[in-house]
Amino acid sequence: MKKILLIWDIDGTLINSMGSGRKAMEKAFFHKYNIEEGFKNVSMAGRLDWHIVRDALNNNKIVEENINDFFNVYGKMLKEELKNNSSPEILPGIKEFLEYTYKNENIYHVVGTGNCEIGARLKLSHLGLNHYFEIGGFGDEDLERWELIDKVIDRAKKYYNIDFKKEDIYVIGDTPRDIKSSKKVGVKSVAVATGPYGFDELLKYKPDYIYHDFKDFRHFLEIMKIN
Repeated sequence: MKKILLIWDIDGTLINSMGSGRKAMEKAFFHKYNIEEGFKNVSMAGRLDWHIVRDALNNNKIVEENINDFFNVYGKMLKEELKNNSSPEILPGIKEFLEYTYKNENIYHVVGTGNCEIGARLKLSHLGLNHYFEIGGFGDEDLERWELIDKVIDRAKKYYNIDFKKEDIYVIGDTPRDIKSSKKVGVKSVAVATGPYGFDELLKYKPDYIYHDFKDFRHFLEIMKIN
């Protein structure tokens, strides 16, 4: 039986954190540099946290040699933000799909996210999803999105000791960057219109598969030929 590798984006794909990440980043920036709205005019959708923070630092003319120091402060702020914010939610069909496939020995779930690892784990833990993802690729490094995907594929092959075939690897995300990165590394793209981009907008980037949401996850199982 073939082995399927599913590489998941987090924000806008698995969950809607209702702005918790951005709020925590703003608070961390103020705490560390005493600057309000440090991320004003910084694009975040589909980007790696490393690049997001670097843009904010450059915009505010701050020299920071170790961005991981910022991520540590951000983690503390995010933990508090999530604790005080009852609105983050799991997106439609996601919990059901993960639960249905979790014990299937032919399907492996990993994350390939722009979130730094501490941010990703906190967000997933807050909504009870962290245990579904043993490993992942995270936005702690100065990488292009496609390099992140390539890296997590290699990591998954080594971790599970499985030589996943490209035709059995799916990148699932809600932005054009997710689609482009999957095409760059030669794996399948699954777009889901549960983030900032609408169905028709995502369709322009020609994903292999596209859904309004994951409510009808059994259709995706049929595509993977897993039941």
